[in-house]
Amino acid sequence: MFFKKCRLKVGNAFKWFPRAMTLTRYPATTKDVAARIARMSTASPGDVHLVLTCLPTVMAQFMDEGRPVHIDGLGSFFFKLSCAGRGVDSPDEVGRQQIRSIRVQFLPERQGRGKNMRRPLTEGITLTEWGKTEDNEAQKDVE
Repeated sequence: MFFKKCRLKVGNAFKWFPRAMTLTRYPATTKDVAARIARMSTASPGDVHLVLTCLPTVMAQFMDEGRPVHIDGLGSFFFKLSCAGRGVDSPDEVGRQQIRSIRVQFLPERQGRGKNMRRPLTEGITLTEWGKTEDNEAQKDVE
């Protein structure tokens, strides 16, 4: 994973922070993901592609039924409402007219507790400052 230095205004001063970056504006496609999963399993790329393209519909059905969706090693997905305005004064006034949009919230999976807590989705990720090589700066693994 690459990061770059980014200057942001905090209060009245500018401070420097690392910011995650991608190397291309073109994301890995469903076909790319299916091909990589197929290489790691006994399933064909076509079978994996079919499952991946069905996944959003099935997830939406479960969430529409009021059930969050948890995928082992990835995390949980559930619907979240984005509301317009500043709220109302009584429960009787709450209604659909306040809902601006429905969003999907994602929570990455966590395993363990306290100091033993780990996130499988980010395990083994190596941070590298963009423009520097391993010779210039030691890489640090994410905990």
